[in-house]
Amino acid sequence: MFSYFPDNYMWSSGVNLSIMAGGQLGQIDRWLRPVRDGDGDLDAWTKAFDSAAAQQEQHAVDNLRRGFLRSAGEHYLRASTYYLTGERQTPLGAAKSHSYTRALAAFGDAAKYLPEQPERVEVPSPDGILPGWLIPASTPGPSPIVIFYNGFDVTKEILYGIIRDQFATRGIACLVIDTPGTGEPLRLRGVPSRPDYEVPTAAIVDHLQTRDDIDADRIGLLGISLGGYYAPRGAAYEHRIKACAAWGAMWDYGATWQQRWKTASKTTSVPFWQLPWVMGTDTMEDALERVEQWSLVDAMPHLTQPLLIVHGEHDGAIPVEDARKAIDAAGSTDKELRIFTIAEGGSEHVGADDPDPSRQLICDWFADRLGVIPAKPQCGA
Repeated sequence: MFSYFPDNYMWSSGVNLSIMAGGQLGQIDRWLRPVRDGDGDLDAWTKAFDSAAAQQEQHAVDNLRRGFLRSAGEHYLRASTYYLTGERQTPLGAAKSHSYTRALAAFGDAAKYLPEQPERVEVPSPDGILPGWLIPASTPGPSPIVIFYNGFDVTKEILYGIIRDQFATRGIACLVIDTPGTGEPLRLRGVPSRPDYEVPTAAIVDHLQTRDDIDADRIGLLGISLGGYYAPRGAAYEHRIKACAAWGAMWDYGATWQQRWKTASKTTSVPFWQLPWVMGTDTMEDALERVEQWSLVDAMPHLTQPLLIVHGEHDGAIPVEDARKAIDAAGSTDKELRIFTIAEGGSEHVGADDPDPSRQLICDWFADRLGVIPAKPQCGA
């Protein structure tokens, strides 16, 4: 993995995720270089990314003044990504809320000018409104759709930066959405995660079935990182989902956290305080007890739809053996485990060291399983 901070896996993974979502290394380095040579000061980390984001916002304002709308959209999007990169590691409090609020505002401005023309949607659910951004397919008529779930520590805006038009240009809509324990529900309303992710999944499918622009018989479900639990769990018990993919496998998340806590792991991508926050508990001890419910052991035999699991052989967060357990336990007859190696790239957690091979495989796999016929290339005369 590219280690911008050679002795800090957590911060290096943050830099890589930012790049994965469209951040530019030169821009990041310009603001983060003083932090790289410092002593791991969290305030300096947050301020560096806030400053990088504010500069992008100023570029966007300048673009709008000159009438360069597309450029403004790109700068606002990158501003949102930088705010969220800093926010991801920032402890709960005023600084975190400031970065998150600015990120939402920047993304809202970006959405006005981005070529993908994202539409904000709000899905009613037992946990309240689940907000998302729907990226329409580039082809006319009711289209298949892939629901894209966050992991433990990212948001729908980061997911948008990761996926952009990759589904759209294949004739598939994509809904990046904040669900219990992530994004707006967690940060703005205090809604923790829940183990029975078939509940929000069913609510989202119910909503999609009301839309004339969506083919409700062709709905896929994708999750990244902890979304590798959320998506398979949702699909296992919600069979209106027709295909499911995990961008990073999960198996027994409770056991994973017990091991991290016991060994004081230095290869987690987030601070330990995030577990009680996401679980909705007051103490780490209660969080470690609650997270034991986040296991796919009983759920995977019920997952009978086509299934793809993409994992890296050098994943420092989740061992590759968990991916093998998950695929072996799945009830699907059409199932595939793709392990990316160190030699070919994409071998780190969610392929953050080289994400595009995973991204292209996942999008092509869904196009195949959801019955999208790829357009024939146009030959010259």
